Amino acid sequence: MGTMVIIKPKMMFFAASVLAAGLAGSAIGEDFDAAAGEFHFDGESIELHLQNKGVHPKVLVDLGDGKSNAFIVDTGASVNVIDRKIAEDNGYEIVGETEIGAPGGKQIPGNIVRIPLAHIGDAIVKDAEFVTMDLHTFSRGQMQGVLSLRLFDDYLLSYDLAGGKIIVSTGALSADDAAVQTYKSVSAHLSIDIDVAGNIVPSHIDTGSMGGFMLPAELKDSLPLAESPKSTGYANLVGGPRQIEFAKLDGAVTFAGETYNNPNIAFMDPSPGAGNIGGQVLSDFIMTIDQRNELIKFQKTAVKKRVATGNAPRQVGMMFQGMSGGGPMTLASVVPGSIAEKAGLQSGDVLIALNDKLLEQYDMQELGTLFRGSTALKLDVERDGETMIVNIQ
Repeated sequence: MGTMVIIKPKMMFFAASVLAAGLAGSAIGEDFDAAAGEFHFDGESIELHLQNKGVHPKVLVDLGDGKSNAFIVDTGASVNVIDRKIAEDNGYEIVGETEIGAPGGKQIPGNIVRIPLAHIGDAIVKDAEFVTMDLHTFSRGQMQGVLSLRLFDDYLLSYDLAGGKIIVSTGALSADDAAVQTYKSVSAHLSIDIDVAGNIVPSHIDTGSMGGFMLPAELKDSLPLAESPKSTGYANLVGGPRQIEFAKLDGAVTFAGETYNNPNIAFMDPSPGAGNIGGQVLSDFIMTIDQRNELIKFQKTAVKKRVATGNAPRQVGMMFQGMSGGGPMTLASVVPGSIAEKAGLQSGDVLIALNDKLLEQYDMQELGTLFRGSTALKLDVERDGETMIVNIQ
């Protein structure tokens, strides 16, 4: 009743990962006090394998319906979320109502349901409450739910994106460890300060986003940029689109003891009011979160980024509206200087076919393999009612 719950924007990147996308910059459940549920396992630790098929790395959740349901574990979410139809089909008890939407956008009503029992590998989740929304349509069937950090608040949570796993364990971090720092919980966000060309910017740690560094649009005039920001389309949010601009920073970003020289920066307008650090950066580290003591540790990973298969992946540089897969895909934006831009692709182009095969005939894993690989690509693209061929080498 009337409580506002915010869910993240969706933005598609064809970049260094299979399909790099994200639920970026949300504060799900800022005022909503849902029961996150009880998470149990035997022993001192358990490893949850991340499935890298599709857009986000996901864990598989058994809801007792005979299906492997894909859920992301999202540091930007303070409540759990489940697809509405799955909740209805499984007959989960409705225990309340709320609204879901991005800040400043349309609010969408959703039920709060209680799931009595679920399994994640050898771990069990009991009596967890979830907010429902039409995740199937929004993600084009690629995601069935979101697990919030609150589900793991009694444990250490080590998120190893490059290694393809999450480790949940007992114990605590030590503030005396040089690699450990404090974080702030701000409006349901896990927030730390980063240095952007000498400017301190509070930024959210966001495993639900597969982007890199994203900053509020109001900062673009005060930061040293190597070029003027270029409008590259928009991010498709639950409550409506947000304008995205890209520019190369004339300087460095310092994060977790690492320096990123002259990185590409995304600017969102209207902005969420803080910076956002997504999976393209977080995959450089094993990140361990101690929620009880509000401590976080970043350990440089020994695993090569995006280790799924083969050589370093091709970075095409396309961003799609919503979640890609299952049919024609509309380009929300093209990353400046990318392979896609050099090939002539533009915001608004609709990708219909790839290598003489309609897009709906591909699954997400096949698309990811083709875009990351070295094989030449022939794209059938529709622009302003006309069809054209774009070749990518």
